Order: sequence, then C-alpha cells, then structure tokens
Amino acid sequence: MGSYNRVILVGNLGNAAELKSVGGTALASFSIATTETWKDRDGQKHERTEWTRVSLWGKQAESVAQEEVYSILTQR
Repeated sequence: MGSYNRVILVGNLGNAAELKSVGGTALASFSIATTETWKDRDGQKHERTEWTRVSLWGKQAESVAQEEVYSILTQR
C-alpha cells in the first residue's frame, strides 16, 4: 500500500464545491481561506490569509457535494 499525506485545514469555505465527472470519476473542487494571526516583537497584531485550492476524488467528492446541499437546505 502506498503512503499518503493527511492535512487538516480549518478555515472558511471560499466558494461552493464544483462537482464534475472526469473519466467517470467524481471530482469536487473548492477553496478554503485560512487565517494566521500573530503579534510581533513590538506587540503589533498581524494577520495573513492564505487561500488553498482543494480537489477531492471519488466517494469523497460525492460526499462533499451531498453535505454542501444538506447544509444549504438546513440553513434556510
């Protein structure tokens, strides 16, 4: 079995997941904004936001698309 890297991003969803099929396999793409806040030596507060593009394949992509629809419907 091959190895893989696991990353946990906590942030804000930048846009709705775009679900499409590539060669019969589901692909979901979306972006997440993560913000880092810190104080420098002088005590001034700084903030930096980075955008990360996320791509999910297969069942994970289908699951994200279904969860997103569910969360939109329950927020109304």
